[in-house]
Amino acid sequence: MIDLSIIDYSIVGIYFVGIILIGYFVKKKIKNVPDYFLAGRRLTLPIFVATLVSTWYGGTLGVVELSFNYGIVNWLTQGFFWYISYLFFAFFLAKKVRETNLYTVPDQLERFYDKKVRSLGAIFNFLMVTPAPYMLSLGIIFSLMFGWPAWVGIVLGSVITLFYTYRGGFVGDVITDVIQFFLMFVGIGLIIPFAIAQFGGLEFLQANLPASHFTLTGEWTTQMILVWGFIAFWTLVDPSFYQRCYATKDSSIPKKGILISILFWLVFDIFTTTIGMYARAAMPELDPVTALPTFAAAVLPTVFAGLFFTGLLASIMSTIDSFTLLGGMTLSHDIYKKVFKPDITEQEEIKATRIGVVITLVFSVIIALFASSIIGIWYTIGTVGISALLVPILFGFFYNPRKTSSRGEKKIPASAAFYSIIFGSLTAVVWLVWGYTHLDYGWPVYWFNIEPMYPGLLASLVVFLGVLFTRKPKEVTEEVEI
Repeated sequence: MIDLSIIDYSIVGIYFVGIILIGYFVKKKIKNVPDYFLAGRRLTLPIFVATLVSTWYGGTLGVVELSFNYGIVNWLTQGFFWYISYLFFAFFLAKKVRETNLYTVPDQLERFYDKKVRSLGAIFNFLMVTPAPYMLSLGIIFSLMFGWPAWVGIVLGSVITLFYTYRGGFVGDVITDVIQFFLMFVGIGLIIPFAIAQFGGLEFLQANLPASHFTLTGEWTTQMILVWGFIAFWTLVDPSFYQRCYATKDSSIPKKGILISILFWLVFDIFTTTIGMYARAAMPELDPVTALPTFAAAVLPTVFAGLFFTGLLASIMSTIDSFTLLGGMTLSHDIYKKVFKPDITEQEEIKATRIGVVITLVFSVIIALFASSIIGIWYTIGTVGISALLVPILFGFFYNPRKTSSRGEKKIPASAAFYSIIFGSLTAVVWLVWGYTHLDYGWPVYWFNIEPMYPGLLASLVVFLGVLFTRKPKEVTEEVEI
């Protein structure tokens, strides 16, 4: 357990009281589905940046764990590859996404293909927005701060998230994200000047870290590095990116906002990589999973420690609430409404989404209680979800078949996407299961030493192309009803 002062605990307490109050009062702003799902599509550029940056950086513990163990390769795998993915989204997808005026990624899949593809894609969409890894992070932090079992922190964090997400929807999410944006940068950034003052600068790190910590590849194989490069494609299918693009006031904001956000992510990645390396150099005996909070508590004085833990919690909570809402939207809008009750009213859909929020949290709590690694959850979910969705979504946006219909386009055969999702995900799952049941010193050993995402994506692409060029596409005759 970390020893904090009553002042530090008070700062953290004020933060939680604040976000609970936001959840209580913001419900009055919710009048219809666009309000609850997308804050009425009124996001301005600064708000878009704040909510995107804070939501997309909930895995602070896991990132510092990597830099503690391996050094600068953390920046390559968790930073640089992602910047490329962000740039691709900004220049080639952001405007297209906003102009569709939809609500979710499965909406997008139905627009490209049909309702069967939408329903199948919704399953993987739900999997990718589970906040389980971030809830596990929360449980670890509460355990360190208060000495509680991790499960207590996981359950308590889910209850707090439930309160303001259930009531306020995306409006409550955005308001808390803006606060959390400032807290996460102040809280995490505080550590570096205190670490430099206490231990020294670059010379200290070079004298106390393995040489591999200063190389871009570290101790990683090329294959493992490239796998994380593919995992960065998560951005291209991530529901939170799409949701925030759908929610902007106009189609020019997403591109500008993502480009600005990259600068903030770059700064934060520098923070986390540097902190992880300082923690390893100064306290090599630390548990890598808890290195960030333990090191911070050791170097930060009273008040600053309280600000740090508030910022750390804010960075995690901002992702939990966003993913929880997206999970609820998937269950209500993409599954319940489309499959079971197409004539649902707006108020009934909001109610169903709130029930979906509860289900999402319960599902995620169960995963977090039985999981042992934040990185492991990321890796597994990313491998399966990306193998399923990446190929159909990119083809939907960029494949332009011969123009013949009254609307000037012809639809890709829906079966291409449907079977691509099935075979891509199944291949990845089978590969993962084989590796997890064949361990070598605790590490999975995959067939032919090939990481699961490669065969998963290959199977998805081969099946998609096979169906695409052997089946005649149907002409598009109507718009998708959202």
